[in-house]
Amino acid sequence: MKDSGFTPLENDPSLAVALRRPIRVRGLMIRESSLTGFTIIEVAVMLAIITAISAIVLVSFTGLHEGAAINRSAREMALGIRRAQNMSFAIAQVDTQAGPVIPPAIGVRVAVGSPIYFLFADIVQDNKYSDTVQNNRVDAKVNNGEATFEGGVTVGSLTAYDALMVPHSVSVAHVMFLAPEATVLLTDGAGDSLGDVLEIGLVSASGAARARVVVRTSGQVSIQRSPAQTP
Repeated sequence: MKDSGFTPLENDPSLAVALRRPIRVRGLMIRESSLTGFTIIEVAVMLAIITAISAIVLVSFTGLHEGAAINRSAREMALGIRRAQNMSFAIAQVDTQAGPVIPPAIGVRVAVGSPIYFLFADIVQDNKYSDTVQNNRVDAKVNNGEATFEGGVTVGSLTAYDALMVPHSVSVAHVMFLAPEATVLLTDGAGDSLGDVLEIGLVSASGAARARVVVRTSGQVSIQRSPAQTP
């Protein structure tokens, strides 16, 4: 067969060498490798890295949010207990749902699993909150005395300690301030004494953040941060 003198481009060695040479565009040197895109494996690895970083940031943000919520909730509860103490010192009328009264004691009621707590006037004088009529008297909640914890915070535990610091758990507790000297009495749901110390454990929605409000019969109210617990 007669040679036509034509060499296919793919068989031209000089063209192959030229294609492998750097390409200069407006002073920029661009090699053949820089003109290629990403492989599927490279894209998958990049997406995995981005997903992992996003998850870490989300967890960190959630932890910061819950930590702030637990701190504010503990602080607000401590202030609520102090408010009840000051009200028992005042020996004055207290605005309640039943109208203005001069109560013999002001109490704070908390319960395990509840996102709220409230102040009340112990009109029945049984060292607990009761919404049933007894001897023509009934306890009444203090106006603006009910508070809800923020960010899904709830009461996770109630632990009382006696004089020997032996702990025991209860489901309902009251912090009572008896007028006029604001004498502190810690009682359970039945109005019986719990001892000298009550530890109110607060827990965040995920359980990662915890705090404790500690009340003593001496009148001291303190806040303690608890270390995070692994579920």
